[in-house]
Amino acid sequence: MRRTLLLAISLFLVSMVNSPAQNKPVAEVFCGAELNYADVNFTRLYNVLVNLTPGTKVNLGKDWEFAAQAFIPIINSGYDSRYKMVRLNMVNLSKVLRFKEARQYLRVTAGLFGKERYGGDVRWMFPINSWLMVQARLGLTNHWALGFDFEGESESEFGTSDWSFTGMLGVNFWLNSWNTELRLMGGRYLNKDYGVEAEGLRHFKHCSVSIFAQVHEKAPNLYVKKKNWFSGGFRIVMMLPPYKKQQKKVVLRPASNFRLTYNAQSDGYSMRKYTTDPEENERTYPIRIPWGTGNFDE
Repeated sequence: MRRTLLLAISLFLVSMVNSPAQNKPVAEVFCGAELNYADVNFTRLYNVLVNLTPGTKVNLGKDWEFAAQAFIPIINSGYDSRYKMVRLNMVNLSKVLRFKEARQYLRVTAGLFGKERYGGDVRWMFPINSWLMVQARLGLTNHWALGFDFEGESESEFGTSDWSFTGMLGVNFWLNSWNTELRLMGGRYLNKDYGVEAEGLRHFKHCSVSIFAQVHEKAPNLYVKKKNWFSGGFRIVMMLPPYKKQQKKVVLRPASNFRLTYNAQSDGYSMRKYTTDPEENERTYPIRIPWGTGNFDE
């Protein structure tokens, strides 16, 4: 509780830094779908879990934003019974700080995050020039879970004695002639494990396709059968219309993007990250900056 209070106070203090004025507050209400599948036994081809993912983002002005999202299961074949519940996925408040003359951009977020983590998160982006950017991320989180079903079952967990510190540092290279981006990032991840990921992304008008490779510690979890040093695969991020931001008080729309990730030799444990944005993806930067895909008119 003491750490949570300190995070809230810190978020209030950084709000005192001047930030540019914005248009009138806009509430965006959206919904997407999430598909999880795994080939883990011989009784069926895949275990399948499908969730609807309604959410909202509210622009409070001066780069403050409130975000919330829930998961509503519509198919659960083979996954744990707890995932049959309607679950809260995140509720948080964030503040963006822009120091344009120094090319420094920060996003501070506090509240409930995705992957059942709560606490504080700070992201830093420094576009050094048109082709090189350095970024970092720090987080201090703990476990939480909240859900219910219509048969009287419920789940409510908030906090343990085991806080997790995450820290990542990366560098991005932008090849403007080909709209191609190269990324290298590594550090300490959600399960207190260490790893490095290299990724190459080809960006199109409304779609990004990437291949990636990871080097990480072998998973110590006894339930993980495949313990590998290496993994990799591809990602596809497809942005969905409408692409232009609508300046209305309330906007109803589908989720901003569709993501597909394939990770060969994934153990489900290594290099896990929580999310702070209900529409977080690899194409859209956590802070809107005039660099790379931040220059795309979407």
